[in-house]
Amino acid sequence: MKYRKLGRTELEVSPVALGSWVFGGEGWGDVDDAESEKVIKEAIDKGINFIDTAPIYGDGRAEKVIGKALGGRRDEIIIATKCGLEKKEKGIGANLSAKFIREEVERSLYRLNVDMIDLYQCHWPDPSTSLEETFDELKKIVSEGKVRYIGISNFSRDLLEKTAGMAPIQSDQVEYSIFSRGIEEDLVPFCGENDVSILSYGSLGGGILSGKYKEPPRFPKGDARSFFYKYYNEQFWEKARKAVTALEEISAKRAVPTSSVAINWVLRKKEVASCIVGCRTLKQLDDNIKAMDWELTDEEVSTV
Repeated sequence: MKYRKLGRTELEVSPVALGSWVFGGEGWGDVDDAESEKVIKEAIDKGINFIDTAPIYGDGRAEKVIGKALGGRRDEIIIATKCGLEKKEKGIGANLSAKFIREEVERSLYRLNVDMIDLYQCHWPDPSTSLEETFDELKKIVSEGKVRYIGISNFSRDLLEKTAGMAPIQSDQVEYSIFSRGIEEDLVPFCGENDVSILSYGSLGGGILSGKYKEPPRFPKGDARSFFYKYYNEQFWEKARKAVTALEEISAKRAVPTSSVAINWVLRKKEVASCIVGCRTLKQLDDNIKAMDWELTDEEVSTV
């Protein structure tokens, strides 16, 4: 496996990272913690050295599961978590105040059962808190040894440029997939010029790009695929199936899972350090890992 450098750090991360939103359970139906732990351990055994999580995933459940699964294998893993989202009366809101960041980092360290977090990311921008307050606090917790490096998530190119002048930003975690290509115009070039790594999420479109859905599925209210990913609605379905069909044709010729083709498409960008993909079963994990064994040709890319 060829690992990729994270930003301007000495860290080298696996091209496929283990996403953990599903481990939190909330928004993804029934989840078995024991099965989640098996997936985490198997991922490490197969060379994945990068795990991404967040306190908001199941009110800390995902972080607890990761902390328990790691056991004595902390040195084998680069842990990324986040700060800045809190539950409110009406949904979830951003909070990147110094006070809330301080509370969150302490709770994450405890749940993950670690002394230091490798990459600490602002989950979403918070327009009600100044950037100076946010990043001054982040630099403090770095100086205290609680966090090794700072990252951001869901920050636009313009906001990243402002932020980069206040703190050493190593990565921007953003949605990027065959269906979501908007970052290619401005964010990707800026990151490439400034050695800021892109960490992609949603690269399977919430599962639709795995090819497992042949008809528009119906998800219960509250399921993340019913509100976070917009690819399952009837208006988009025909376009979605056309793209998935192209992936399936490549999958058949290559004798690889369809999901690995979608992931490989993302990884062709050198600015992408790692593609964060969630999975709840060992089979899904194995399919995702196979994306790292080969590379799409220019001709294959042009068909998608």
